[in-house]
Amino acid sequence: MPVITVSTKGQIIIPSEIRKKYKIRQGDRFELQEIDGKLVLIPLPDKPLVGLYGVLKGKNSLTRSLQKEHANEIRKEQK
Repeated sequence: MPVITVSTKGQIIIPSEIRKKYKIRQGDRFELQEIDGKLVLIPLPDKPLVGLYGVLKGKNSLTRSLQKEHANEIRKEQK
């Protein structure tokens, strides 16, 4: 099992075998979480907003629903 050392600046060096295995490159960003008393590195996406694409997309569009409701009200008023 690879061993890491913390520098005087608080930096760690991830061994090359681990970097290669997980394709970790210079500049990659990680979130550090403590889970069950262990430190876990969670990779962050390169472009965080890309991960949100479509998250609010639903089957029904609010705009279309309002347009249909408005059209129904107009039909009712015309009768």
